Amino acid sequence: MAHLSHRKFSILEAGSPRYVLSRKKAIGKSIYLGVAVSYECEGQIEWACSSYDGTEFESHEDTFVTDPSSTGPEQLEKLNNIIIQTVRDFATSHNYRIQGVCIGCDEKTAKIVAADPALKCPIRSMCTRFWFDLDAAPCTYTLRGLSLTEEAASAARKVYDWFTPQFPGSIPRIAVDPETNEVLVDMDGHCHMLDLEHFEQTTDKPTWDKLLQLSEQCKQRKLKIIFFNSTPQGGGVALMRHATIRLMRLLGVDCRWFVAKPNPDVFVITKRKFHNVFQGVTQDEQYRLLQEDKDLWVEWCEQNFANYWGQGKGVVDTADVIIMDDPQVSAIIPHIRKLNPTARIIYRSHIEIRGDL
Repeated sequence: MAHLSHRKFSILEAGSPRYVLSRKKAIGKSIYLGVAVSYECEGQIEWACSSYDGTEFESHEDTFVTDPSSTGPEQLEKLNNIIIQTVRDFATSHNYRIQGVCIGCDEKTAKIVAADPALKCPIRSMCTRFWFDLDAAPCTYTLRGLSLTEEAASAARKVYDWFTPQFPGSIPRIAVDPETNEVLVDMDGHCHMLDLEHFEQTTDKPTWDKLLQLSEQCKQRKLKIIFFNSTPQGGGVALMRHATIRLMRLLGVDCRWFVAKPNPDVFVITKRKFHNVFQGVTQDEQYRLLQEDKDLWVEWCEQNFANYWGQGKGVVDTADVIIMDDPQVSAIIPHIRKLNPTARIIYRSHIEIRGDL
């Protein structure tokens, strides 16, 4: 790989015309970052960072001289502090808002990290630092390029594409597997914001210990758990399931989430004639469930089951525990029982239901 030219981020001097002009913007300009690291077992650690706003790149290169008396993880932790501070100074002086960051390394460095599990913690720590310290959604990727700067620029463009540039923000695109309609949470695992220790800090010790105990039982029994609902975004269930899958991955539990192919006509039925009636927010006769409505809903559920989750799809037929979130796809339950009669089915209602029902 080519040697670094050690170009640096531009830091606006406080009080300079450009500094004053940048402060006149009510909302900081959105940028996306790519960070590339090349780690050697001994010697120096080279790194580069590139910012991208959808039009222009700006790059920073540097070399971190390792301390022979420090361990590899300790060196990477020191490097984390340097990178975070460098990026913070750059963004603050320009009044930039860092929305997302892609942290990566080349295949050689990836192999070094894979061979030494202790090095994985500082890299994950860098991700969580970007999330907690700079409020930037972090993701990781293995990079390829002729130089570290090229890799960093590639990472910056990749994270820009992963997010939603037409609406600048730190929300990654929601990806769904076209073969099974599985929701690929956190960009199929590339996005890493939290570690188990952060979840542990949100609850009491008895609850946390019970969670660890139950997750260990799931792993020992090699249980496969799957969730079904109607949509991967836009509602409370979707918000919970993204968080659920994220936590289950950290715990090492085999847990997946599947959604139905959307049909607006069916969604009108399930919203107005299922949810609204259950919640008692309407008594209008026009919202009475007709046989033709039921037939359309059942047909839609059966098509989803046959096309994405049925025999030979490796979804229902291999599951041990199946959780149905709300009634939208509950018409697949008879087909689940027929295909996998030993699976435990749990129906979870997230909506308030009238007492007389």
